[in-house]
This record gives sequence, C-alpha cells and structure tokens, in this order.
Amino acid sequence: MTVNKSGDLSIDYFKAYFRLVILSHDLTVPQAKDYILKTFFHGDTQYRGEITRKRFEDAYYCLQSC
Repeated sequence: MTVNKSGDLSIDYFKAYFRLVILSHDLTVPQAKDYILKTFFHGDTQYRGEITRKRFEDAYYCLQSC
C-alpha cells in the first residue's frame, strides 16, 4: 500500500494492512508486525507520528487476541 503524506492512519487501515501482508507473504501476525516495522515504518515506529504508531500497536494487539 502506498501512503503519500497521509494524516493519522486508522486502526482499520492497519488491520487491513496486516491481513494483506499476512496473506501475500504467508506470515504469522508477529512476523507481519516485524515486516511492517521494517518496510512501512523504516525501522522507526515514530517515523509516521505518535498517533499512527499507537493505532498500529492497537491493530496488532487486536489481531493477536482474535
């Protein structure tokens, strides 16, 4: 997914992104988290701002518990 100068991304955005990464790369949720951290956040969870980081973490924990 391409993100150009986006605002704060939603939890639903990250849930969908996790699902896309999991299905397209045949990964587990924790593996998908690592992949997204490397590719989307460039290894820095603050790269896209605090609110986006928090929503990413919320989506991750939601997918972990489902």
